[in-house]
Amino acid sequence: MSTESDIIKNMEEALKLVDDSNMPPAPVSDRPLSSLTERSDRPLPSMTERSDRPLSSMTERSDRPLSRLSERSDDHPLSSLTARSEPAASKTPRVDKFGIPIKFFTSKKTISPEEEALRKVKAAEKSGVPQEARPYDYLPIDAPTKSDDDDVELDIGKPEFKIKFDFESAYRDVPNNRPLRLRREKRTGLVGGLLLAIFILCVSLVLASLAWLATVDILGFSAEDEDVNVQVPPGFTMEGITDMLFEAGLIRYKVLFNLYAEYSNAFEKISEGSYILNKNFDYRALVQGMTARAGVRVEVSVTIPEGFTIAQIFTLLESEGVCSADELWDVATFHDFKFHFLDRETIGNRLRLEGYLFPDTYNFYMDSPPTQAILRMLREFDRRFTEEFIERALYMELSIHEVITIASIIEREAGGDAERARMAAVIFNRLASPDFPRLEIDATIHYAIAGTGIPFSTQFESDYNTYLHEGLPPGPIANPGIPSIRAALWPDTTNEFYYALNKEGMHNFFSNFTDHVNFVNSDEYGG
Repeated sequence: MSTESDIIKNMEEALKLVDDSNMPPAPVSDRPLSSLTERSDRPLPSMTERSDRPLSSMTERSDRPLSRLSERSDDHPLSSLTARSEPAASKTPRVDKFGIPIKFFTSKKTISPEEEALRKVKAAEKSGVPQEARPYDYLPIDAPTKSDDDDVELDIGKPEFKIKFDFESAYRDVPNNRPLRLRREKRTGLVGGLLLAIFILCVSLVLASLAWLATVDILGFSAEDEDVNVQVPPGFTMEGITDMLFEAGLIRYKVLFNLYAEYSNAFEKISEGSYILNKNFDYRALVQGMTARAGVRVEVSVTIPEGFTIAQIFTLLESEGVCSADELWDVATFHDFKFHFLDRETIGNRLRLEGYLFPDTYNFYMDSPPTQAILRMLREFDRRFTEEFIERALYMELSIHEVITIASIIEREAGGDAERARMAAVIFNRLASPDFPRLEIDATIHYAIAGTGIPFSTQFESDYNTYLHEGLPPGPIANPGIPSIRAALWPDTTNEFYYALNKEGMHNFFSNFTDHVNFVNSDEYGG
């Protein structure tokens, strides 16, 4: 039977084998030393039976006293020996600090690399530790490894272990930057510093000059005091406004003005129309000067000559920028102007205002509403056709419309004020004589064919042709002035029925047809 000394020697032999293999120490057991014999499944004599050598040889192999056992118990407690003899069916495997089950490899059993890898995977799954949380694994030194780019094996010098370290997962958050290299500070020297200072000074001067030029243009400094009329057309664009201001000399730099216009929403503020701007206006004043509320409206002086027809007046107003001719025609035809001398039954007749647009010099606002422009002329006629004229027309048993029609014929036919009353006498003599049922005045035919391109003919069919129709034409053929109106109301008293144009631009008057024909056939005739 084995004695207690034999048991101790066997333990020392086992500790020596563990120490020589450099295996990691087993966890310290909380069980007492006496548990060794209690956990053993076999009697103590079996330990001597497993030994191939006598007990005495074990005593001879022991180089350390019994006290050595207690000294080694700190590193390798006896409980670790009993742990190795426990069956493999333990429910809770021992794991290291990374949660990897601790495997002790001995030479008694050879494990293939495939089996070892499978065991490691199962152990990791059982422990619940993610794969990326295990930066290294313990592998046996004789296990073959794959030569992957991502895995690097490090030999730590132990005879039976290597560490498989995954750099990719362990250092995945570390930026892959090259180490910074401190460059050696270089000095430019005195000449280099001087050149750099000169360069900076030149650039500063250029920038300062550009800034000053921009400021002068934006604020309108040093610009001459000169008013400029500008026209903002319908459907304008911001680029068109900029070009117009540049061509008018109101701005110098299109780019700067476009930037200001974009910043200040100038396009939303500008309104179409005519305005007076000054060259010393800054950008803000230019934009404000082209708004309907704050802008200065442009007045234009228009002189309407005596004897102009309504068509000629509308064309003149359009050419002066007062308003368009189409708008004027539309208002003249359909607008109901409240004046006593106009017949409301004529609304819809394009020529209903002919003769009542008094010829004079007017100051119109450019882009005026057409109604206002026509009202200005109608009010002037109403003011100039005084009560005296109205009473004289009643005395002569003539309507205002008939007076203005006769005055318009005089206006178109007379060569001067001196012959207006005498010409009026011819018209009244013919209207009163049964021998001259028709006036036969050329001016009425010219009025009828105006703008048609039809050549003059006494046979041209029109209500205004006094060669074909008796009496006065349907209405005035022009807009007469005060001299012609006065001549129609106070004609001369004569027995003349004819007149003909001489070469001086005036007319010769005749009481009989023979004298008239002789003059027309003479060299003095100016027709």
